[in-house]
Amino acid sequence: MVASALVVASPWPRSGSANIFSAQARYFASRGYKTAMLLSPHLAVQRSKYTHVWEHARATMASGDLDLMCCATATGRMKPWRSRSFFEWLANGRDSQLAVMARYSAANALPPELDAFLDAHPPRVLLVNHCFQMGMAATVLRRLAARGLPRPRLVLETHDVQADLYARGRVENVFRRQPDEWATLARDELRVATPADMFTHVSERDLAYFSARLPGRHNLVLGTLAPAAERELLAIGDPGPEAYDFVYVGNNNPGNEVSLIWFLNEVAPRLDPSVRVAVVGRIGQHLSAMQPALFARWAHWFVGEVETVTAIYERAGVVILPTKFGTGISIKAIEALATGRPVVATSDALRALPAGLHCDAIARADEAADFAAAMADVHARRATLRGLTRDIYMQRFSNGAFFARWDAVLADVPTGIAAAPQAERPGDTSPPASTRRCALA
Repeated sequence: MVASALVVASPWPRSGSANIFSAQARYFASRGYKTAMLLSPHLAVQRSKYTHVWEHARATMASGDLDLMCCATATGRMKPWRSRSFFEWLANGRDSQLAVMARYSAANALPPELDAFLDAHPPRVLLVNHCFQMGMAATVLRRLAARGLPRPRLVLETHDVQADLYARGRVENVFRRQPDEWATLARDELRVATPADMFTHVSERDLAYFSARLPGRHNLVLGTLAPAAERELLAIGDPGPEAYDFVYVGNNNPGNEVSLIWFLNEVAPRLDPSVRVAVVGRIGQHLSAMQPALFARWAHWFVGEVETVTAIYERAGVVILPTKFGTGISIKAIEALATGRPVVATSDALRALPAGLHCDAIARADEAADFAAAMADVHARRATLRGLTRDIYMQRFSNGAFFARWDAVLADVPTGIAAAPQAERPGDTSPPASTRRCALA
């Protein structure tokens, strides 16, 4: 009987979190675990009746590293006075959106194929991504107990201080119809997270925040890219003729909206009119609906959603990260480092990097005039700066570095799995980094 690991994740294809979900699956598979991923709804818009959502999620998040990909079933609505979740919200003192989502995930029905998997391969590790999926974790633990199976190690990957994300992003409570206060969000985040046996975090800031407030072991694992994305981005070499001077990649979320509006309003008018910028991703479609006049002014820069960003990065000189709002770790920043292209970024975008890092190929600028000047300077020197950012990726954010940190996290978990020789472990070997003009102070 081979031990297993069960990863609980939200149905978020093509997201920063999905990169980490995929890397988690590769880690467990490479260490000999039978590995299952359970996609769990935490909002009513993810109900099972929306088959197109689930078909897309399953197809996009499927991986050869998984022995089982399955989906929990949700049927409940989130309607004031017309849904069970609303009356539970009233009974719990009108608590925060985080608590609402945790209860919603707890009510999901487990798929029958998961029972067969758990019986054949009792899990040693239950890895839950995001605090609002801890409700689903409780449901899984009850199912294991009912089947007479031992309790696995329950690990919560926080991904963010969700209270900060929801408060700063002004995310509305589905029942209150207005954002929750930070104090309420923070209280509920800690409450739903408490049952975890141990915690992993993607940033030093998150580690400091949670370790001061929650008992248990806390581990810094940082973030990484999906193995397939890493392979593609590390294959990018020196560009031929550049189609774009600068590239910005952004999904549709509140942080990217705030950041791109700042860039287009404050930075773009300061740039040389001939500059070629590619704005890639669903953020363009969102901006065209929310800020049509601003979008129209810079419409020639918007590329839209693409199948893979690798082709865009290959033809770009410099990556820009004009982030004005962000928490946790920035997958866009990690992705930019892996390309080997020079980077111009705000401090918010570089929040995942160690404070003492200095690298000639990373220009930090927080004011509009400084950001525009840095873009011009780095672009002029781009040929001599290529490759330096990749050194940082390999040392700190590569799959191999991520897997090594997870080895330390689970060092005391008995699995009965014979350890593979180090050289045979996929993802552990990385090309040496040169550290040219990139160093920790």
